Amino acid sequence: MAVVDPVGVLSLLYDHREERSGIPRMLRAAGLEATAAQLPVGDYVLSDRVIVERKTGADLAASIKDRRLFEQIERLAEAYEAVVVVVEGVPIHIAQSSWKGALARVLLSGAAVVATQDARDTAHWLERLARLEGGGPSQTRGRPRPRRPTEDRAAVAEDVLTCLPGISTVGARRLLAHFGSLPAVFAASGEELRAVAGIGPIRAGTLAWLFDELDR
Repeated sequence: MAVVDPVGVLSLLYDHREERSGIPRMLRAAGLEATAAQLPVGDYVLSDRVIVERKTGADLAASIKDRRLFEQIERLAEAYEAVVVVVEGVPIHIAQSSWKGALARVLLSGAAVVATQDARDTAHWLERLARLEGGGPSQTRGRPRPRRPTEDRAAVAEDVLTCLPGISTVGARRLLAHFGSLPAVFAASGEELRAVAGIGPIRAGTLAWLFDELDR
């Protein structure tokens, strides 16, 4: 890990596209040395082990719909020990059950998820994390991969369902075939879920509990 420079200024790298958010300027105003770079993965590199991916509510919704989110998390985890996903604002144009299910999958992958109100709140979190980490990055890591093209709604619906615990691609297809749509799946009771091949009583109970929590 890189050390704090001789005058005690903490440093971090940020993707140059983050400039328009105003966050790098806020970090500099807080006394951090923020340097723009063309990052292969992530938006803010706080040290050789910590990377942050920032997503506005609209960004998160889009990345779930076109199936980029989980590929991004995989690439981040390959390159850095600690992955933090900042969700700035409330996701829009997507069902709450869908984005919460996606974030549940992100959490289960080992990444941390932090919800912030706006860019200023995000800057405060980044400052806290940078100061706790206590050092800056010596290099950037990660390799770009080809972006997977957006597929049809059925494929997106399957991907959303595979975010759920114990649901494979085959299970997702069976659920959609049985209930007809994502909203119908999420509205199903435990007894109704058990009517789907491969969904036993324990898994049905877990899913029913989860759907009930997501609707609150």
